[in-house]
Amino acid sequence: MKIFYDTEFLDDGRTIDLISIGMVAEDGRELYAVSSEFDQAAVRQHGWLMANVWPSLPIAKNPPGHRGIEHLDLGHPDVRPRAQIARLVQNFIHATPNPDLWAYYAAYDHVAYAQLFGPMSQLPAGLPMQTDDLVTEAKRLGLTPQDLPKQEGGHHNALADARHNAVIARFLEEQATWTH
Repeated sequence: MKIFYDTEFLDDGRTIDLISIGMVAEDGRELYAVSSEFDQAAVRQHGWLMANVWPSLPIAKNPPGHRGIEHLDLGHPDVRPRAQIARLVQNFIHATPNPDLWAYYAAYDHVAYAQLFGPMSQLPAGLPMQTDDLVTEAKRLGLTPQDLPKQEGGHHNALADARHNAVIARFLEEQATWTH
């Protein structure tokens, strides 16, 4: 069964710091989690992340001791430590028969997912060691990213993006049946 997912992350060219992950299984189950451990100060200094990802996160306005500076709402139920997110992701995938991961421009998403568990060699048994790429599948079908369905809202919210990945996959499956 396919699992469509997306991650948001801070990338400094050496490390990929997970901000959030969203997963949608073909059977309708969903998972969304925001890391309580990402470097908020570094994100605040990153113009693109502040404009595109930060607004979709659970934010506490003027938390005690931080007047005038927005912070991640650590009390929000979606905000969790990385170790807890790793357990949630592992349980979600293990509850999926024959899991097959899919993402849009999947390379960094796969690294962010795998690093939840440490080095690749420590990926727990039963978790996919590979993510299929929706863009590669589109190319195989003779399509470009511009040919794919456009996302109406929720851009750069990991769960909204994962849901849209499922839409793209259904579109690609329809295109594949037309070409055969």
